[in-house]
Amino acid sequence: MFENIFTKEKFEPQKFFRKGPRVYVIGGRLQRNGGLEAVFKSPFHSDQTLTNLHLRREAFFLQSAPADLQKFLPAIYDFGQDGGGRFWYLVEWVKPGKPQTSGKSDFVIVDNFFTQGNLIWCLNTLAALRRISGDIPAGFAKEIAKTGYSLKDYRGMMEPLGRKFFDRKVLVAVKKLLDAAESIYDRANRTTITHHEFYGSQILSSGKTFKLADWENVGWGNPLRDFTSLWIRAYEHPAWQKKFLEGFRKDLRISPGEFEVLFGVEKILQNFGNLTLFGHSRLSEEVSRKKKAVEFLRRCVLEVVGG
Repeated sequence: MFENIFTKEKFEPQKFFRKGPRVYVIGGRLQRNGGLEAVFKSPFHSDQTLTNLHLRREAFFLQSAPADLQKFLPAIYDFGQDGGGRFWYLVEWVKPGKPQTSGKSDFVIVDNFFTQGNLIWCLNTLAALRRISGDIPAGFAKEIAKTGYSLKDYRGMMEPLGRKFFDRKVLVAVKKLLDAAESIYDRANRTTITHHEFYGSQILSSGKTFKLADWENVGWGNPLRDFTSLWIRAYEHPAWQKKFLEGFRKDLRISPGEFEVLFGVEKILQNFGNLTLFGHSRLSEEVSRKKKAVEFLRRCVLEVVGG
């Protein structure tokens, strides 16, 4: 299927290790520069327009990232389009590559991730993303021009989920807060390059440090989006969570009022989704934590609205 590309790129597939849900993911070796281990990714079908777009955006982002950001990212080796219109790329096969997640969960991060050294790694990764946000490389700017949800879009996806978990009084308070936050949120939501899935399954061990992988959803966001995703998932490690918040807030150059608005919106809407996750999950690592997690997630929302 991809034989012509493999021949041209001198790529030798070694192991077919994942198919799906939307793309082929094929591990192998590039027989150049000493035989780099690489991963080949491409959609199943040429008519997967959105998947093609996301893979293209990821490839351009990895290629254009400056050196101080690239050290946190897998290296991109090459990319292009096959004769049928499918976008493809070859990216570093991160070794040892173990994701920092418990089992198959996208929510539960392994306990040994929460160290001081890893806290610094997280803060440095977020800081490097903020730096590139102020000086977008020309080739990448076009790729992300149409990304970034408005608060109205975000609410349309997430706000209905909260109706299952809170009474009318709380939901009225949530609506009032979100209505008031719209102008601040929409202005901030096109200021920061955002991963949009900054959690354990995307953080891959790489020797003594990590690489943040799977940038298919990279685009504009606000400076609290990625931070809040990871901060929430540290709920079982409150001391680490507190230091993470303090370190992040100290380095972020926005007003205290704007910080509280953005943090509040993210805690409300992300946790509407997280509560839904725990309401439906059958994964043992999530079921065993359900009571404690739900208590934390609800408390976050209630604290924001003063309930």
